[in-house]
Amino acid sequence: MKRKIFISFLLTLLCSVMAHAQQEITMDSILRTIQQEDSAIVVKEKRANTHSKRIRVNGYRVQVYYGGNNQKSKLQARQMAQRVKIWFEDLSVYTSFSSPHWICRVGDFQTREEAMEVLQAMRESGRFPKAIIVKSKINITEDELRREEPDSCASRNTTTCCTDSGIIG
Repeated sequence: MKRKIFISFLLTLLCSVMAHAQQEITMDSILRTIQQEDSAIVVKEKRANTHSKRIRVNGYRVQVYYGGNNQKSKLQARQMAQRVKIWFEDLSVYTSFSSPHWICRVGDFQTREEAMEVLQAMRESGRFPKAIIVKSKINITEDELRREEPDSCASRNTTTCCTDSGIIG
């Protein structure tokens, strides 16, 4: 009888310890989730605070990887993206699958000259010898677009601009 009580006590103690350990894991995961949600809120607030909307326009990117359509190529494209983030942390990196190839491209350049400067820096680093410039849709803000268009209506006399475009007759 004493033996059964002792075994029962041990089982109860073991269950109690396991429940406590499980609760700690649960509390830890809850804290992690809360921290991730807080980070996501901060990111959303930063995006909301930017007054310019992001748009896609024709431009240039530097292609640092072009591979096949298998898992190895996918892994290599992602590794190349990580390498770019380490060596050129201020550049945007885009890894995508364009059937049948995995591709890693870098930057959002409105002019070929901007892309050429980055390409030269990448080649000089010795880490991206096969990098090339490609035409691509790029992501920029409306403010960046306006700043790069010196011949836009914003930089000319509004009446003349509107007359030339046929808005004012």
